[in-house]
Order: sequence, then C-alpha cells, then structure tokens
Amino acid sequence: MNRCLSRARTNGARRRAATAGILLAIALPSAAAAGSAGAPESRAGSSHVLRIYLARHGLTDWNAARRLQGLVDTHLNATGRAQAETLAVRLAGVRFDAIYSSRLARSRETAAIVHGGVGIDSLADLDERNFGKFQGFVVGSDSATTAEYQRRINALGDSLDGGESLERHLARVSRALAGIRRQHPWGTILIVGHGLTNQMILKELLGLTWEQANGITQANDELYMIEIAAGSRPRLWKWIGRENLSDL
Repeated sequence: MNRCLSRARTNGARRRAATAGILLAIALPSAAAAGSAGAPESRAGSSHVLRIYLARHGLTDWNAARRLQGLVDTHLNATGRAQAETLAVRLAGVRFDAIYSSRLARSRETAAIVHGGVGIDSLADLDERNFGKFQGFVVGSDSATTAEYQRRINALGDSLDGGESLERHLARVSRALAGIRRQHPWGTILIVGHGLTNQMILKELLGLTWEQANGITQANDELYMIEIAAGSRPRLWKWIGRENLSDL
C-alpha cells in the first residue's frame, strides 16, 4: 500500500477515534448539585450561558516520572504533544470566544496546539500551586518525604515551607476567574490549566468543599466542561470517549 495513503488512513482513524465521544453530565452533591440532564446546547436561554471547557496540559517528562512540578517551567513531551493534538481534534467544532492558559510552558504549549487562531491570554493567576520544598521531589522515591508530602498537601494553612497554601492558591485562581467572567459573562471559552489549579477552578465555580475539590484527579488527557446560566446551578460535564469508557 502507498505509504502516504496508509498514513492518511491512520491519521483519519485517529481523528475519528478522538471525536468519538460524548460529554457526560456529572451529578454533584448538595449545594453544588447539577441541573436537570440534557445536552449542553439544549438549555433554555443558551445565548446567555457561559461554557468553560477545562483541560489540563499534556504530559511532561516530570509527570511521567511523578516528579512534582509546581512552578518549575517544564515542557510537553511527545506524548503530551499528541494529547494536545487529540484535544484539538475533539474541540475542532467548538467556536471559542477566548482561550486562557497559565504562564507555564506546558500549559501555553497545549493551548497553542488547540487554539485554532483564537488568541491565547496567559495569566499568572492560573499557574500551578507552588509546592515549596517539595518542588522537584519524585513521589514514592523516599517513603518519609512521600508521607510528609501526602500529610501536608491538603492541610489548610500549610505553605509547604516557602511555597503556597491552598487558601492563597484558591484566592488567586478565584481572582483569575472573576476577571474572565467579567470579560465573558456568556459565551464559550477554554482554560488550559494544571492538576491542582483545575481543582481550585472547580471548587470556585461549583461551590465544592475542600474535600470534594481535593479528591478530583484530572488526567492530562481529560476534558471537562462547566455550564453556567443565570438562575440555574452550574453543571459539570466530562468528555467520555473510548479511552475512558470505564468512567461510565
């Protein structure tokens, strides 16, 4: 078979696989409960709905090694770039009013692959949490330090010896969201964030408890969408494709 034709068919199969999925509404407990089920586009008054697509940056070598990055400015590896390309295919039919990233290269590189001509606004307040003494540490490499990290990472008021407390991290992420929502009271935007930063985004937008927010683990290739309409509770959606059918 002609190699170019074979490659084109392979790429076409990858594009079809990347777009073969659904956005699944996630039921949230108590005050953060989701609204009634239904496709995102079906909500009444959809022209006054804000839809925030929330992605995490693609994989880096430090992610693969379980090395804590925090504010260390790492870059996507080959897998991370492929994940960003898959994200771009999934979002190809979405018309974004704006795209936001952090200042860190792994976030900006992911957004640059996805953006489709829309300008990217890189905000310092969307940077990952500063892990202080634990930045650069490989989780699991030393049992004592790993135990200390796991004990302290979700402790309120703990700045991790020169890093940043959960409360300070939440405060700056909330400040970023407030600015974004002032500029975009409705429409469709993409935020490419980080593991813990995205926890804070979900906590702020959905009214989650600390325990609920800290329990969220978004993989590097996972995509969420938060739908916000006046007079309704926010709804959280998650992309379900062949690669994560086990989440159903």
